[in-house]
Amino acid sequence: MRQVIITKEPVTLIGNSAILPKDLVKRLEDGRNDELKHQLAKARNPDACKINPAPWHLIEGNRVQAVFSWNEEKAPEIVDQNYKALTDQKLSIDSKITAKLIFVQTGYLLKDKEMVGTRLSLKGLQVIHDEGTNNNPQKD
Repeated sequence: MRQVIITKEPVTLIGNSAILPKDLVKRLEDGRNDELKHQLAKARNPDACKINPAPWHLIEGNRVQAVFSWNEEKAPEIVDQNYKALTDQKLSIDSKITAKLIFVQTGYLLKDKEMVGTRLSLKGLQVIHDEGTNNNPQKD
């Protein structure tokens, strides 16, 4: 069962990546195992499937960096600290935003390549501090 995950404390999203707290990573690893089992069960030949790396990795200082994805046609909802929609704000590779992130880990199966994996799909964020997005009207 896919879980909606919300970071308890704000994290800094730079482009499409953020440093996640350790307690959240354990939860992601458990969810990834479930998603991979589900995707392998759908594969024609599960033993031949290649498992792609997790969308997070260890970096210096024993910290974990996660990479998020989203559908451009259905971009993540962005709200302020009072939960008011920030309709003028868009995420880009140049964005640097401190926010609470709302995301789901989803599994995928690439049948033609016999690959399985998971992705972190960003669904929304509550902006705590905006350090530079190109489309922020308050910067002018």
